[in-house]
Amino acid sequence: HYMMGGIRTNTWGETSIPGLYACGEAACTGVHGANRLASNSLLETLIFGKRIIQRIVLGGRRQERRRRGPRLSLSPRPADGRAPRLTMSALQQLMWEKVGILRDGEGLATAARILARWDTNRQPAGERRAHELANLVLVGRLVTEAALARQESRGAHYRTDYPEPGPGWRHHLVFQREPQ
Repeated sequence: HYMMGGIRTNTWGETSIPGLYACGEAACTGVHGANRLASNSLLETLIFGKRIIQRIVLGGRRQERRRRGPRLSLSPRPADGRAPRLTMSALQQLMWEKVGILRDGEGLATAARILARWDTNRQPAGERRAHELANLVLVGRLVTEAALARQESRGAHYRTDYPEPGPGWRHHLVFQREPQ
């Protein structure tokens, strides 16, 4: 259950899509710092769940200003070179070795290339396991690209090539899907 990140919401559980709310483990409310789960899911589920119900029952949508970090999108990376065959264990091994606890730019760039290749050479969708693997590759790409972009160490994100926190990095990185 351990993931730092989630669906960006305001303190009423509202997302950027009108009428779509998120709370608990799925949400990133911004009430915790860098070394916490995106949301303290148990407590926040109670508090933000109640606030979401209040918002729905009472109606209205109040936009709250949140300090925004840069908006990122998954840019196509050249998927050149060879990549191992995509399996669950190959994905787990890649993420552990290149995007795990100790990270560096070279390993992250290698992982990004392999993940991009896997993303472009997807298995035909149709069966559940293929969908699950495709979703895990997407999450792997997002985590890897965020770790590459953040050229510092902060909280549980540690880069051996940038071992100290950087003063300009005190914000979330937000990925936003481009309309298709």
